[in-house]
Amino acid sequence: MRILGIIDIGSNSMRLVIVQLTDDNSYRIIDDVKHSVRLGKDILPNGNLHPIRMQRAIETLQFYKTLCDAIQTDQIIVVATEAIRKAANQKEFLELVYSLTGLAVRVLEGEEEAYYDYFSVANAFAMSENLIMDIGGASTELIWMKDRKVRNMASLPFGTISITEQLNQAAGNIYEKEQTVTNSLIHSFHQLGWLPHGKTLIGIGGSFRNIAKIDKKRCVYPLELSHNYYLPSERLQDIHQLIMTTPAGRRKDIRGLSSERADIIWGATTAINALLMYCGISDIYISGYGLREGIIYEEILGALHPVEDVLDYSINNLMSNIGLNKKHAFHVWQLSRSLFEQLGSVHELNASTVNVLKTAALFHDSGISISYYDHHLHSFYIILNSQINGISQQELLMAAYTAASHRKNKVKIDPDHKGLLREQEINTIRKLGVILRISESLDRQMNDNISAVACLIEQEVVTLKLTSNSTHELEAKETMEISAAFLREFGRRLHII
Repeated sequence: MRILGIIDIGSNSMRLVIVQLTDDNSYRIIDDVKHSVRLGKDILPNGNLHPIRMQRAIETLQFYKTLCDAIQTDQIIVVATEAIRKAANQKEFLELVYSLTGLAVRVLEGEEEAYYDYFSVANAFAMSENLIMDIGGASTELIWMKDRKVRNMASLPFGTISITEQLNQAAGNIYEKEQTVTNSLIHSFHQLGWLPHGKTLIGIGGSFRNIAKIDKKRCVYPLELSHNYYLPSERLQDIHQLIMTTPAGRRKDIRGLSSERADIIWGATTAINALLMYCGISDIYISGYGLREGIIYEEILGALHPVEDVLDYSINNLMSNIGLNKKHAFHVWQLSRSLFEQLGSVHELNASTVNVLKTAALFHDSGISISYYDHHLHSFYIILNSQINGISQQELLMAAYTAASHRKNKVKIDPDHKGLLREQEINTIRKLGVILRISESLDRQMNDNISAVACLIEQEVVTLKLTSNSTHELEAKETMEISAAFLREFGRRLHII
C-alpha cells in the first residue's frame, strides 16, 4: 500500500487529492481539497503571471505540502496546465515554487492533459464512443473517443476566464457579444477538422458540474450525485440563456450556481453551447472524474489502457475498500444471475437490468460495515453514495432499493425518488428484490452449500431444484418464507425440491 498526493495547478482553481493505492489495484480517496486561486486571471501585458496570483498559488501549495506531510504521503505529483504552460515567467515561477515548497511541478502539454481526461472517462463510463470536453480556466480539451480509444484530440487556448473576458470586452448588447464570441469559437472548432457530429458529450470540470447543480435545482432532482448526471442539450441551452440574460451582479443569486464561478460561468456556457450547435449534440453526461483521476488510473494500471469492464472494476474497488465478504457476495450474485436468466419468461424484465441485480447482489450486505442492525438500510446508502461507475444514476438508485429489499417483503420508495422511478422501475425493483432474497436464503450458511439451482417453470408453479453439497433443509425453509412475495410478484407458487 502507498499513499499518493496529486496536486493540479489549474488556471482557475488548484486542487489536492490524496489517494491510498493498494496492491490489488484498488484505490480510495482519503482527502480532496480545492482553492479558487485564478492563476490564469490578470495576466500582465508582457505575458507574466500576476505577482499576487503567484503568491496565492505558492501559499496554497505550502498548505497542500503540509497536509501531505501530515498524512505521510509516499509521493506527491504536481502538474500544471494552461496558465503556467503559456506564462512568460514560467521558469521563474517554477523555480520559486521549488525553493519555497520543495515541490517539482510538471507542466503538461495540451495533449497530455487531454489524454488524462480521456483516460479518466474511459475508466469511469461504460460507453464505447463519445466526445469529451474539459473546459478549464484558460484552455479547453476536446477528445473524440471511439471503441474506448482516442480517435483524435486537441487542446485549445481558451477557457472560462479568457472567454468571459472576451464577452465582456466585445462590442454591443449581450446578444451581440455572445454572437461575436460564439462565431470565434465555432471557427476554432471548425479549424480542427475532425470533430464528430451527433455524438454524446461527456463534460469534465467544475463548470460542467456547476451547470449540473443549477439544472438539479431547476428540475428538483432528488440525488446529490454529479458523476454520470444526464443533461439534455435543451436544458443546458435554457441555463445558458438564463445566465446570459441575468445581470452579472445578480448571477450569484441563481440557485445552484457557486459564488466562486458566478463571474466566469457565462464564458463556460457560451463555449459549451457553441460546441453543441457545431456538433449537433443532444445528450450530455457530466463526469465527476478528470485530469487527477486520469493520473490515478495511470498509477494503478501502468500502461495507459483502460479497464476491460468499468462496472466490474468499480465493484471490485469498492468491495476491497469496505472489506466485504467477497466469497458470500459473489455466490449470491452467481445464484441471482442463474435465477434471473432461467426465470426470464416469468419476470419479463429487460436483459439490461441484470447490472442492477448484479450491483444489488454484490453489495446487499455492504451495510454490515456500518452496523449489522438495519444493515439493509446502510447498504442502500453505500450503494448510492460510493461512486459505483458503469451504470446510470437511475440504475444505481434501483440497485440500492433492490439491496434494501433483501430483508423485507416490500420496500417503500421515498416519494422524492418517484420522479426518477416510474411504476415500471418500481415493479422491476420488487421482482429483482425477490430474486435477491431467494439467492441470499440459498446461501444462508454462507458456505456455498447450494452450488446450483434449476428452475422448472409451469403454468401455476415454479419449482426450484437445488444441488447441494450436504442437506439443504435450512436453505429450503428460509427460501419458502419468501413464497408469498414470489406469488405476488410473479403470479406463481414457489416449490422447492
